[in-house]
Amino acid sequence: MKEFKTVVFSGGGCRCLWQVGFYNTVSPELGLKPDVVAGVSAGAAMAAMIIGGASQTGLRLIKEATAVNRSNFYLSNIFSRKPAFPHYAIYRNAVLNTLDENAVKKIRSGPEVRVMFAHPPSYLGARSGAIAGLLGYTLEKHIKRPVHPAAGAKLGYRATIVKLNECSTGEEMTDMIMYSSCTPPFLPVLKYKGSVTLDGGVIDNVPVRAVNDMNDKGKMLVLLTRLYDSKSIPRVKGRLYVQPSSIPPVSKWDYTNPAGLQAAYDLGRADGERFIKDYRN
Repeated sequence: MKEFKTVVFSGGGCRCLWQVGFYNTVSPELGLKPDVVAGVSAGAAMAAMIIGGASQTGLRLIKEATAVNRSNFYLSNIFSRKPAFPHYAIYRNAVLNTLDENAVKKIRSGPEVRVMFAHPPSYLGARSGAIAGLLGYTLEKHIKRPVHPAAGAKLGYRATIVKLNECSTGEEMTDMIMYSSCTPPFLPVLKYKGSVTLDGGVIDNVPVRAVNDMNDKGKMLVLLTRLYDSKSIPRVKGRLYVQPSSIPPVSKWDYTNPAGLQAAYDLGRADGERFIKDYRN
């Protein structure tokens, strides 16, 4: 496994806990030591937690927060200044509190951690850019079901790739992850250096483009969170795509289901154990 110089974490919301269970199981058994990791949306959060050595803390915090959250939508808040969707506060607080001083030190001194987020084209405003990008992504994923969607790039959405290692604090790292996860209405529209940001999945939910420079520098492990037909998974020399054995038992934006989060993690562990046996054989 040391030959895997790059690991890519796809997006997928709560389903990304599968990646943590898989990685935590496979890494110590097979000596996984990447030089570069890349993530988008919640996959970026998982990558940061893992490289920061704080994935168990992250899992505990998000389970605790979702255990006391009663609903994914608070209708009564429409008539107040409180957000109708609780996701931003829960997500941000969980990531921020996970990326403590020790985690930040490990990330800054560890493998390069790249995070990708998107910007709408100049001909679209913030709200219309968010709607068009997410609609195009959703339709393409449900109709064509590609591993790497292309609609966003064709519409003119641009990507920014940042390195968490260059951030000074956990708060700054958390900001980068929030930019990469910006999916209205669950998360508010955010800005990076004055430019509207959107979930990087609008461009590619499996952000191999963030590590194109690593294509000829050892093997690449790509961790998916969806189930794809085996025929649709790209066959690229030096690149290994791994997907869950079944659909992780929690929806992307269900912040009321700590048991589902744990089950997604446990599925990742079970799949990791099977992967180890297959890989050694």
